[in-house]
Amino acid sequence: MNPALHGALSGVDGGTRTDAAPSSEIMTVTLALQILLAQTREASAGRLPEHPQRLPTALGTYVAKFPRRESGRQWREYVSALVAWILFGQRVSARQLRTGDIRHEANRLRELAAAGIRVPRVVLETPDALVMPYCGESVDTLLRRQLDEALLHRVVAALRQLHQVGQWHGAAQLRNMTVLFPDEAAPGDNPHGLLYRIDFEENTGNAMPLALAQAYDVLLCFNSLAPHIGHDVALGTHLLTTYLQSINNQAIITYLKRAYRVLCRLQGIFSKHLYCDNPNQDIKNTLYFTQLLKQISL
Repeated sequence: MNPALHGALSGVDGGTRTDAAPSSEIMTVTLALQILLAQTREASAGRLPEHPQRLPTALGTYVAKFPRRESGRQWREYVSALVAWILFGQRVSARQLRTGDIRHEANRLRELAAAGIRVPRVVLETPDALVMPYCGESVDTLLRRQLDEALLHRVVAALRQLHQVGQWHGAAQLRNMTVLFPDEAAPGDNPHGLLYRIDFEENTGNAMPLALAQAYDVLLCFNSLAPHIGHDVALGTHLLTTYLQSINNQAIITYLKRAYRVLCRLQGIFSKHLYCDNPNQDIKNTLYFTQLLKQISL
């Protein structure tokens, strides 16, 4: 048997961490995970799934996550380190930026939950698998269907809350936030759905100063919302102003000021790219973020 799959299966039988979940829930989830892994062994030559898998059970739907083996991951880490150096003037070790480790993500989930941030509950942790309750569809998916300005304001408020308690995400794009609606959640919950943060493989906050990790969150969040609002400068400026006024953190603002000065110098080079047949969306979104920073007079 493939060593990774063997580790996941043996971890289900022993060496697990369950965070005091009810025994009936642990048994149900453990059985569902064992079935999934057994099917995986037959379908993929013993390799663990590359992407999170849903686990439907009698108690509800759960999600099983496994260590990532993404192609090009190392290259993206070096790009992120380069961005931190160019935009924010901070040298960062690319190797420290992302772990992809199950234990790291599980510990981050516990840390954030203890700080009052709504994140998935760790139901089961093994050396090669992390099981959590299903927490709804991504904000990115919901906004692709229909623009919801109220949801955008909730996203910004959640970013403020995260930073006010001294935390960071590392992957603050809208695809890494979800909404669990009332018919999927417990009775009496927010009628507009519960907003969750997911995906905490990044080690950003331990690889760089906290304020820089938070400024990087702001960049990722606003770059990712740009296409959903049609790069509307007025709305984006309002959302960014709301965040900055409520957070009142001079260290974050200092990093954003530096990023703005650098982006202004690069704007001429980047702007030419927009006239290509297939302009890069990341560049387009970053130029949009530059416009927002200009509007608030950083």
